[in-house]
Amino acid sequence: MQKEITVKEIVDILNEYDSIKEPIVVKRENKSDVVIVSLKEYKEKLLELDIIKHLQKSEQDIEEGKTVNAEKLFDELREEYGY
Repeated sequence: MQKEITVKEIVDILNEYDSIKEPIVVKRENKSDVVIVSLKEYKEKLLELDIIKHLQKSEQDIEEGKTVNAEKLFDELREEYGY
């Protein structure tokens, strides 16, 4: 479950945590809220989004017929590199 705090509480809260184990939502009056997550969680989310982007591109390539026969490709690689 996420924790909600005010901007004034943020420094004290962050100093209190040895590590951020769950997202912290900072509520601000008349402005968009801010979410604080650990650097580890942030990097994992970026990686996840990058993987999703590549999967979507791959699916688009398949739909558009931009594919190569795997057996033919491996045969060509074996021929070129002598394996």
